[in-house]
Amino acid sequence: MSSKIYICYCLVFLLFPFYLSGQDNITDSIDYSINLKEVSVLGKTETRKKQEQAYAITVLDLKKEYNTTVPLNKLLNNVSSVRVRESGGVGSDYNFTLNGFSGNQVKFFLDGIPMDNFGSSFNLGNISVNMAERVEVYKGVLPVSLGGDALGGAVNIISRKDANYLDASYSIGSFNTHRAAVNGSYTDFKSGYTVRANAFFNYSDNNYRVFVPVVDLKTSQKMPEQWVDRFHDQYQSAGIKLETGIVHKFFADYLLAGIILSGNDKDVQTGATMDFVYGGVKSKSQSVIPTIRYKKSDLFTDGLTLSFYGTYGRVNTFNIDTLSRKYNWLGESIPADKGEFHYSDAEINNEEWISNVNLDYKLNEHQLISLNNIFAATERKVFDKADPDNSSNKIPQDLNKNITGLGWQINYERWNATVFGKLYHLQSSTYKLLDQYTTTERLEKIEDKKANVGYGAAFAGFILPKLQAKLSYEHAYRLPESTEMFGDGLNQQRNPDLQPEQSDNINFGITYEYTIKEHTFLFDANLIYRDTKDFIRRDVSVASPTAGYKNQSRVLTTGVEGGLRYQWKNLLTVGANVTYQDIIDNQEFEEVTGSYVGSVTENANYKQQLPNIPYLFGHVDIGFSFKDILSKNTDLSVDYAINYVHEYYLSFPGLGAKSTKSIIPEQLSHDISVGYSLENGRYNVALECSNFMDSKLYDNYKLQKPGRTFNLKLRYFLK
Repeated sequence: MSSKIYICYCLVFLLFPFYLSGQDNITDSIDYSINLKEVSVLGKTETRKKQEQAYAITVLDLKKEYNTTVPLNKLLNNVSSVRVRESGGVGSDYNFTLNGFSGNQVKFFLDGIPMDNFGSSFNLGNISVNMAERVEVYKGVLPVSLGGDALGGAVNIISRKDANYLDASYSIGSFNTHRAAVNGSYTDFKSGYTVRANAFFNYSDNNYRVFVPVVDLKTSQKMPEQWVDRFHDQYQSAGIKLETGIVHKFFADYLLAGIILSGNDKDVQTGATMDFVYGGVKSKSQSVIPTIRYKKSDLFTDGLTLSFYGTYGRVNTFNIDTLSRKYNWLGESIPADKGEFHYSDAEINNEEWISNVNLDYKLNEHQLISLNNIFAATERKVFDKADPDNSSNKIPQDLNKNITGLGWQINYERWNATVFGKLYHLQSSTYKLLDQYTTTERLEKIEDKKANVGYGAAFAGFILPKLQAKLSYEHAYRLPESTEMFGDGLNQQRNPDLQPEQSDNINFGITYEYTIKEHTFLFDANLIYRDTKDFIRRDVSVASPTAGYKNQSRVLTTGVEGGLRYQWKNLLTVGANVTYQDIIDNQEFEEVTGSYVGSVTENANYKQQLPNIPYLFGHVDIGFSFKDILSKNTDLSVDYAINYVHEYYLSFPGLGAKSTKSIIPEQLSHDISVGYSLENGRYNVALECSNFMDSKLYDNYKLQKPGRTFNLKLRYFLK
């Protein structure tokens, strides 16, 4: 491994000779005195600067979305190569898929801070769109400053930078759904004192209709599918993120202390598939997370910037399954053994520490060196009131990660590049069940340590003034998460044998922008290649309501994505994107372990498409904006969107006859919204209809999502 480390760090300094050749020429200064009637200062927006970086990145500007009722996670469906797959209505679990990678393979950040320990209630499905300025979607190589162990991409949410504002909204919708949010900040420019707050509340009965098979509880016979109402799916969540401190001082750009408080209360209607239905299972979560943030530019010397983030959090999860009944989809029930699925009244306590330290040193106006370190530790303890003597709950479980990255960036007007190396360390302590179903069955505590080296580079340059090309490569690792190794105590099985996954990723893309008079066209396309070993895949058991994660020996992903956007003045915008990705099992032979002699067998799924992952999907949207309708300083907007997902299999397509295989059918959904703003955006109202054709929509092993849904949102903004 020492040679790999040496090569990794040599890469950082490999391009150093270019430093000398890239210095600006020094010219004599000449003093001119010119009388000008008008001066226009042109500059690139922050969004445009981000999009021109060497990374394969899409930036979603959220300012025009502040009046929408759509949660932040669903808005990301507008980005090519992204699919957000839900298991139901408000508060349901969702799976974020990006270029064939999903779940924990894609990392989420809030202002560059990992959201791994924010708890299940403070997530993209609950927080308000109004708290963020933009969302950056990285489709491959990440900046070293973000850190983390993303395998093939990340999402970075950038908070609003307004110094003084108040943004309050409330929406009401179908299925007794209510959403409220208050976002604001106050800064005293003389003293530097600042306070920032983001709060939300969500509630829904989620009693939408689903088309499901009903089981006769007396005969256990499955009757034909029929439409029924979900009857045990209420959800509510609330949270607040509060920060206060000082800004713009000689000793700190900012020094902020904060706290994140959040919680949710969720009825569990189904297991991992809709073949299982519950009437009394519940899940709750509570999070208390103190935070501290610090940043100082030009620390000790010009060009040196230090930033630090630290937190200690307690996230408690409660899984309750104590009702001894058996239900069907009609809400009928009969007496049953203990519990509906897994008799439990468990409390899972996670203590979590995270620190993120980043040093940037600007060598000159063109070059920057970055050093980043992230340390994350999780300690889990479990106590089950329904089974207090369970020996497995008496074994504490720990998972520690340490990731160090070193990068070098070069930035000129027409081209920019970055090269980096990363060191990954994982230490885990858990238990394993040995000799199951034998007289010697026992629990054994196991400990493990792993170290890996990653590296990569990215380049972007303008071939023509408006045509930019990008190329990036990385050898990336992703370390298992605590929920994957330890389970969730309910529907998620544990797997202490999970190995880190590694992937060689290549991205090549082009972006072209053309403007003629008041018409602007923007085109982008991207080719992807992902060769992944020990791919961690979520696998659902068809015989039980559980799911679990396991390593897939080798997975190959190739794909293409493209998008086109047109804008005429500020009156009309039209956009479309399409994504195709071929995700196949690329392991020709499998080694069988666990037997006395061992053997190697041919893999029956070799070159088969991985199941339960969409491979062809697209999005189209059109928007109109009209000024001064009915009165001055008003804005009327009308937006229409179409989402398409091609059919795909629930299991490997090569196993068994295709006529007997379950398929998630082709899906086409239509959304429309109308918004009206008064007094330059101070008062706002929006009416939306999602899935107005009332199509049957499915995600995540054919778990049905809501049909036609209406929402009305009222918003007040003061700056």
